[in-house]
Amino acid sequence: MNMLAVFWGTLRDILPIVAIIFGFQYLVIRKPVKRFLKVAIGFFMVWVGLSVFLIGLEQALFPMGELMASQLTHPDFLPAMTEGAQRHWSDYYWVYIFAFTIGASTTIAEPSLIAVSIKAGEISGGTINPFTLRLAVALGMA
Repeated sequence: MNMLAVFWGTLRDILPIVAIIFGFQYLVIRKPVKRFLKVAIGFFMVWVGLSVFLIGLEQALFPMGELMASQLTHPDFLPAMTEGAQRHWSDYYWVYIFAFTIGASTTIAEPSLIAVSIKAGEISGGTINPFTLRLAVALGMA
């Protein structure tokens, strides 16, 4: 994996967002950015953080997921079969359980869902529990 390519790719991906934010600030709102240095450092941290996150995904999580998928679908792991019988979709129940748990847990941990659920809890005056909302969305998505 070319780390430099990941950093450049991430920069290319976030530059339009930065351009829109600064464009609106200067061209529509027509005011300078308050605490410009702090904002610039924040964008730099987002760039580096996303790049390192993507590198981590490529080097650790994706290979681990591929390994687990091959292990979960390997004939030695699946229930024993009689000679000449065909596999049924239910023979792969561990794959479905794994996919469900990964889908639900990543949805629960999704930062934008966390932010929205907290805001929903605030707006509702506490009627909506943020974690319950996240759990409901996660179960629906998974």
